[in-house]
Parts: sequence; structure tokens; C-alpha cells
Amino acid sequence: MGIYILKRLLLAVPTLVAASIIIFLLIHLAPGGPVRVMLGPMQDPALVEKLRHQLGLDLPLHQQYLRWAGKALQGDLGISVTIQRGAPVTELLRQRYGVTLQLAALSMVIALLIAIPTGITSALHQNKIADHLSRLVAMVGVSVPNFFLGIMLILVLGVFLKQPWATGGYVPPEEGLKENLIRMLLPAIALGTAYSAIVMRMLRSSMLDVMSQDYVRTAKAMGIGWGSTVRRDIVKNALIPVITVIGNSVGYLLGGSIVTETIFRMPGVGRLVITGVFRRDYPVIQGIVLSIVIIRIGINLVVDILYSIVDPRIRYGAEGE
Repeated sequence: MGIYILKRLLLAVPTLVAASIIIFLLIHLAPGGPVRVMLGPMQDPALVEKLRHQLGLDLPLHQQYLRWAGKALQGDLGISVTIQRGAPVTELLRQRYGVTLQLAALSMVIALLIAIPTGITSALHQNKIADHLSRLVAMVGVSVPNFFLGIMLILVLGVFLKQPWATGGYVPPEEGLKENLIRMLLPAIALGTAYSAIVMRMLRSSMLDVMSQDYVRTAKAMGIGWGSTVRRDIVKNALIPVITVIGNSVGYLLGGSIVTETIFRMPGVGRLVITGVFRRDYPVIQGIVLSIVIIRIGINLVVDILYSIVDPRIRYGAEGE
């Protein structure tokens, strides 16, 4: 296991390098720039060149990349140039990531609370009313975009029913945990609904596959209790592909938070990256996307390790299975 983890960490290095290059090029090749945002209508050519020189934007792209990457290796992601001028990007991320990670965690909890019992019930009652209803709900959940669901929740609860907590905004946990959770509820529902449908469908499919295996039929023939077989064998073995879906969906939750946080006026990383794009704050955008890539790599490694915990038949040796 130790050798496997080391190999995965080493393989993460070229992944990070490739991702950082793509991030850097895409941002810098986009039209506009931070200087235009900073100067507004005052587009004096001399002042433009002066600011570009101060920000290092007059250097060739490869030199700009090497300068940024070198500082990033030391934990310095640069400073904000338009959103909060002079503020370190790492500090902006530290302030905002707490909101985004809490939203992602609550969305995942809500999704799993819906998906796991629904998926198990659907598989155990295949082609019956419970199965048809579960699949119908899953189809609706996948089809409805999270931004549309979020707007509808605000419209119904916040506008029609006049509930002040449903109109968006954010309350830090230290100022009131109850109010914090209430304010986070609707964004988490909007973000987690489609995610729950994906997990539910995968769990149902995986359980049906496991239930068709010979050892399940043998257990039934031997008179072993069906409830015990479901808990110990079917559900546990069916969780392997579900864990993969959960791990891969972390990126979905972080990406979905961009729209969700904007709709519900939450001061998270998602809203920060939207502001960064509009204001062409290169260091902020680069820092956010790079941090998301690092999180994805870490989550994928954790998922691989969880495989061997859920299914003892899986072992990672020196060959890096």
C-alpha cells in the first residue's frame, strides 16, 4: 500500500504540471486583461504599458508561467490585482474555501441520505412500484439543472412564502450554527439533488449485478437470512463502483458551487472565481483552478485506498495494481 501511494503521488506531479500549463494558457489567451479592468475608460497607452510592466504582463508567456509556477511551488499563488488589490491569493482562498467545502459536504450528505436508501429499495424491488418511482425521481433529478432548482426554491420559499432565510446570504458558524445550517440548507438541496440521482442509479445497477452472482444464490439456497445477505454481501460489494462515483463527483460539487453560490449570494470560492473571470484577475483564477485540481487528485487517491477497506479482496502491491 505504501509503495502504491508513493507511486500515485509521483504520478500526480506531471498531472499538476500539465494542468497548470493548460490553466495558465487558457486564461492568458482569453481576450481582455486586468489592466483594462483597472483603468476603466482611462486607456492611456503609456499608463497601460506601465501597469503591464509592473504586473509582469509584458514578459513572454513562458517566462510569466515559470515565474508563477516557481512561486506556486513555494506556496505563493501571487496577489490579487483587481478584486482586492495587493491581497495574497492564498489568503483569499483561505477565507472562501470554508464556505465552499461546507456547502459541498452538506450537499454530499443530503445526496447520500436520499440516494442510498432509495437505491437499495429500488434494487430489492426491481420492476415494482417502488423501483419505477425511484427511477422516475432519479430521472427528474438528473434532468433538472441545479441553478434552475435553486432559483425555484428561492422563488417559492423566499418570494411567495416570504421566508427571509430562503432568499440567500451566508451566516458564519461562529455567529450562529443554527442560522448557518438553515441558510446552507437550500443551496445544499439544489446542489445535491442531481448528485443523489446519479449515486442512486449507480447503486441500483451495482446491486442488481451483485444479486445475480452465484454466491448470492448459494446463500439463499443454504437458508442464510436475506437481510443478513443484503447487509454483509450485496450492499458492501455493490459499494465499489459507488465509491468511484462519489470520488469523481467531488469535482461536480466544486464546479456546481460556482453557480449555486452566485444564485444564493454565498461568499465562497465559486462566487470568487466568477468575480475573477469578470475582472480578469489572473492570479485568483489560476490559484482557484489549481487548488481544485489538487483536491481532485487527493480525493482520487483516497478513493483508491477506500477500495481495499470496503472490499478486502483488493490489494495494492509493488506492481501498483
